Amino acid sequence: MFPRQIAVYCFALVLGYSAFAHGCVTDPAWYILDGGLVLGALLHFRRRLSAGEKLHLPWFPLVAMLLLLGLGVAQTLNPSHDYDPVTRDIRLLEGFRPRLPGTMDRWTTIVALIHWGALGIGFAGLIDLTRDRAARWFLLGAISVFGISLSVFGIALKFLGVGVIPFTNSPCNTFFGTYVYHAHAAAFLNLCWPASLVFVIRSMYGCQPLARAVWINGFLLTFVALFVNISKFGHLMALPGLIFALIVLRKGMPPREARVPPLVLVVIGLLLLGGVVTFAFPLAAVSARRWDEVLQMGMGGRPILYEVALSIIRVYPWWGTGAGTFHIVFPFFTGHLGNRMPGLFSHAHQDYLQTTVEWGLPGSLLWFAMVGGGFLKGCRDQWRRPEELSSGAALVALTILGVHALIDFPMQCGSLRAYAAVYLAMLWRSRSSEEARQA
Repeated sequence: MFPRQIAVYCFALVLGYSAFAHGCVTDPAWYILDGGLVLGALLHFRRRLSAGEKLHLPWFPLVAMLLLLGLGVAQTLNPSHDYDPVTRDIRLLEGFRPRLPGTMDRWTTIVALIHWGALGIGFAGLIDLTRDRAARWFLLGAISVFGISLSVFGIALKFLGVGVIPFTNSPCNTFFGTYVYHAHAAAFLNLCWPASLVFVIRSMYGCQPLARAVWINGFLLTFVALFVNISKFGHLMALPGLIFALIVLRKGMPPREARVPPLVLVVIGLLLLGGVVTFAFPLAAVSARRWDEVLQMGMGGRPILYEVALSIIRVYPWWGTGAGTFHIVFPFFTGHLGNRMPGLFSHAHQDYLQTTVEWGLPGSLLWFAMVGGGFLKGCRDQWRRPEELSSGAALVALTILGVHALIDFPMQCGSLRAYAAVYLAMLWRSRSSEEARQA
């Protein structure tokens, strides 16, 4: 039992912890997440190597990660400033070489590299681990269960009128479940409901009335939670995302003779619609007020943020400002905006721009190639074997997350990175001999 299961359980516990530890956006919680990811990978590697088994790791993501690590280390070796996070003062350092990779603050970049490095080790372990069908589906089940649990928790808190973030003394009107930022909660739910949906599809094969009832209700709760949460992206992408998922997963549906009777599907649809109406209408006034605020502020100041990010890229095009340093360099490019700048922002609210700001053009191309390469490989595998539900769920979840990253910063949240890494590992995995025979 020790070899495979304990590594799978370790990764599953990490996913559960990260969801309920406020998304692991603070360094103490994030370090625990890092430790869990590294431990899960090491346990898996130990089992494989001690058994004399070959690790199946594609070369491209490994090379990309090593190049990114090298770029990050080079940045830390050439700091241009020293940043004080308490006073937010910044001191120019001597000896900075502007033609070489550098960072606005050495320690900030070191912390960012610790988080990315731990995720990379965990990701490598997951690529090999998810070749095993049982491990892959266990992790999908964990994602689904944690999504359902947080959905129930978040819905209950909303209807109880709780105004304090759970496990803290911080008052807040926009949190959902344990996520302080409602957009991160929406991204989390969008990463979880595709997993629940494929379990619903699996339960339609054979006579599994109890499992079918559990997974259908779990999926409905997670999906309805998107509307209880006040994130505008969650509202906008819910139905288009579901339609996209049904298109991607259609080949994995059971044959006509094994499908649920049409009347049952109609009842499920009515339950979904009724749940949305029942849960969303009491919160409609809050959501409408948020939409009004955002529109009055010009989409939350995002166009101005993007303008600032592009101006930073023009100054630091090649090597960037250093991993994790957007919040440091940002204020130095906003002086000319005066009252047009609605507050101080720690993130660009657009992950693609923030990646380019911090890693430069070569680094951002490596990031996009590593993620995009896995996505394209997943699309190819799904085309060749469209009945594979786990790959379909990964494609759906990462597509929605990728769209969300165009207007927000889900990839700056520790838990969302971990969940995305599980899905991306499923796409990068090399298919086992059993899968190849079935293809």
